[in-house]
Amino acid sequence: MPSLLSTLPRSAQVQIAVLGPLLLGAMSGFLLDTSAVGYWAVQIAGAAGGVSGGMEHSGPAAGARRGLVAGALFGAGLMGAHAISDQRALAYVPHPLVLIALASAAIGAALGGVGGVVRRCWEMQRG
Repeated sequence: MPSLLSTLPRSAQVQIAVLGPLLLGAMSGFLLDTSAVGYWAVQIAGAAGGVSGGMEHSGPAAGARRGLVAGALFGAGLMGAHAISDQRALAYVPHPLVLIALASAAIGAALGGVGGVVRRCWEMQRG
């Protein structure tokens, strides 16, 4: 089980919880314009990261809050990178693109909540 995010130094917390989702989203945004397969692969990695991030918190509410913020950052990174590249998207994205940030935040909250549930169950089993 991963360490609780709150037990890590502040610099590590920022790198993991802020920069990680933002940069992964940016990678996804650049791939959106170059490779649909790459774009979807990063989406899957982001989903796995959402559950994993939620597991760094005790309980579904804390995991969901983390996922909400991380999902919004992921979506912002995706939108920014796609805007910078100024190319045609090779995979479906909603129009207007800001909806991707909202969807990413909602999906991130759900995935983070799942991770929080996993953590809570693990903690209960350990007693």
